[in-house]
Amino acid sequence: MEFFQENIHLTEVLVQLIAFLIVFFTLKRFAWKPLLAIIKSRRERFESEWGGIEKTKQEVAALQKDYLAHLQKIEEEARAKMQEAIQEGRRLAREIQEKARLESQTSFEKAKANIELEVQKARLTLRQEIAELSIRVAEKILAEKMNTAQQEKKALEILGELEKKL
Repeated sequence: MEFFQENIHLTEVLVQLIAFLIVFFTLKRFAWKPLLAIIKSRRERFESEWGGIEKTKQEVAALQKDYLAHLQKIEEEARAKMQEAIQEGRRLAREIQEKARLESQTSFEKAKANIELEVQKARLTLRQEIAELSIRVAEKILAEKMNTAQQEKKALEILGELEKKL
């Protein structure tokens, strides 16, 4: 303690204390308040910017969600349109097949009717030719007064000629 009593002078301590208080109040009045105002404004700016960042993040998340929903909707519409196109293609294929089947059936029926008509014409022509041949055979037989064996032979010759023509 003696050390402090010998080396510490009360007037010096008092002068230093007064100088410290003057500097402290001067700094408090002229430097501290502006410094606190600057710090406060920086804090407020930081908080507002941070709030803006958070708000922007939320907006981006909402936009991303909207875009994903919109993209999903577009994909679903595209799938639906593809399914419609596939169904339309299948329907058209069935229609074409049915139309082709009906046309082939109609064509077959026409061909069948034409063949039947041709067969009837051929039968009619054959009957007429047979009738003519029969008349000629009868005329020749009558013209040639033949016996039964000769008549049969002559009839077979005429029928042979008829077969050659057919």
